[in-house]
Amino acid sequence: MPTRILAILPLLGDPRHSKRISMLQEYGFAVQVAAFERDSHSGRMPDCPAESLGKIAHGRYLQRIPRILAALPALRRAMKRSHAAYAFGPDMALMALVAGLGLGRPVVVETADIREVQVAPGLMGRLVRMIDRCLVNSCSLLVATTPAFIEVYYRRWLRASVPAMVIENKVESSFAQEMIAEGIKSSLAGRPLRDRPLRIGYFGNLRCEWSWRVLKGFAESRPRDVEVVLAGFPMNPVDLPQQAARYDNIEYLGEFRSPQDLPALYSSVDLVWACYQPLGPNDWNLRWARPNRFYESCLFQVPIISRAGSCDAVDVARYGIGLIIEDEDVVAVVDRLCSIVPDDLETWKHNMAMLPRKVYMYTSEACTLGGALERIAGRCS
Repeated sequence: MPTRILAILPLLGDPRHSKRISMLQEYGFAVQVAAFERDSHSGRMPDCPAESLGKIAHGRYLQRIPRILAALPALRRAMKRSHAAYAFGPDMALMALVAGLGLGRPVVVETADIREVQVAPGLMGRLVRMIDRCLVNSCSLLVATTPAFIEVYYRRWLRASVPAMVIENKVESSFAQEMIAEGIKSSLAGRPLRDRPLRIGYFGNLRCEWSWRVLKGFAESRPRDVEVVLAGFPMNPVDLPQQAARYDNIEYLGEFRSPQDLPALYSSVDLVWACYQPLGPNDWNLRWARPNRFYESCLFQVPIISRAGSCDAVDVARYGIGLIIEDEDVVAVVDRLCSIVPDDLETWKHNMAMLPRKVYMYTSEACTLGGALERIAGRCS
């Protein structure tokens, strides 16, 4: 009988969660899902049996508590049927630890974000970090999507001793190989800014109001030379589709599926917007995290616009694959975007084509993670 892994999700349909579940299945695990539902981007549903733990609202942490408590009995029943739990986020890991009391089921926690309260100064921040340290040390393995999460937050800040590994948000090797075999190509004819407008894409959870103001300003400043393509779930501003409809050179495509819709999305733009708002002194998550957009852009050889000080910017500068934004003022950023010339785009695109594949696609990660989980689950199987 295969080792049974219970994946515990804060929401259904997140592409990263589904990619990780596919990685576990690729190794040979039998995976089942227990997940909450909420109104968010559902770009990719997990390909395995899924049980709902109820519906929760985005960001309303105090209101979640009664729903989480009510879900504990169902989660405990699901854990009894599994050899180990794989929890996405510390809140799901805490649920697993509580629901699994006395069962002896090991819990793995994966983190792709560090919340503001986790890095807050003062008494509240110290209290949260103390709880976080106890929580993560109660788990059998920590998986993080960037090295900075482990090296800086968990090791340096928390002094956590839990075994840990990095599994980045890279593109699955099977999908990447298929795209490479078919040939990475643009669906756009002619050279941008010479033969046609420059097309810039902003994809995923559309939750950065500052980014929207920049892109809107860019479209307004050069209505004949610039087109903005938006795709994903509008979160801030929530009326982004309605605002976009007022512009002839801004197009909102709605939500998309991953990875099915990625080739059409990325082949339809010349640049990908992956830039954060101006980073404040406590915006540690924005400095440490790295979204799917970086790896997808690299696969499809579409240059990236990144924020100085972020993880993305390090590789954008190292490989010369895009523009790094240092300005904070919206007008100044729009002016910088207006200074892009066709030669810049060609240089960035050429460098994209030269990238080592291990930068953006998985290689041996499934075996590394699967082997670690097999050893952990073997303790109770």
